[in-house]
Amino acid sequence: MASVWKTAGMGAAAALAVPAAGLSGLAAAGFTLILVLAMVGVGPARLSQTSLWGLLTSELMLYLLISLAIFTLSFRFLARLQARCQALVARINAQQGLSFDAGHLLGYPAPAFLVFDSRNRKLAACDVVNDAYKLHDFSWLLGWQMTWREVESMEMNGGSHQVNRTGMSVPTFERTVRAKDFAIELQTADPQRPVLSFPMSRRAAETWCARLNALFNG
Repeated sequence: MASVWKTAGMGAAAALAVPAAGLSGLAAAGFTLILVLAMVGVGPARLSQTSLWGLLTSELMLYLLISLAIFTLSFRFLARLQARCQALVARINAQQGLSFDAGHLLGYPAPAFLVFDSRNRKLAACDVVNDAYKLHDFSWLLGWQMTWREVESMEMNGGSHQVNRTGMSVPTFERTVRAKDFAIELQTADPQRPVLSFPMSRRAAETWCARLNALFNG
């Protein structure tokens, strides 16, 4: 049970680390640009700061340091996780004499992922938290598909319509359907876990569908 909670905790941390690194990196870049412009007397920040010392001790500098700290911690976490994943794949290759491709890990940055060896038609289900893996033939994977969830909402379409004779008009709305929560869903020959799902972006899901077709049918 402890290992299950540990895996779940690391998975949640990995899921948060990616957007945290991206958002904090953009914020840090924005705050840096504002500070640089303020130092040369350009932009609104110069209006409230009378000296370089005042600028360096301002709230803007505090926000910059917080953004850099979040970015650094998130980046280091992802870098260490990637290094552990690649080390596990390298150990599998060395122990089993196989050729798993550590550059394409289905599920990364989650701590549980799949890796493929097209030459020997093998795949490995890996768990980097417990430093464990299970080998399977390609026949273990019965099929795959990209899945998503559709969400309906009402949005303004840019038009308007008159509601009475006084000429009063209100914006018009239309029902829109958006796709979200994309994932790759795998059907396996394991009766205990017949379906495996790996959430990812739409572009990544489309890429993995094409990659799996190339691996299994190429």
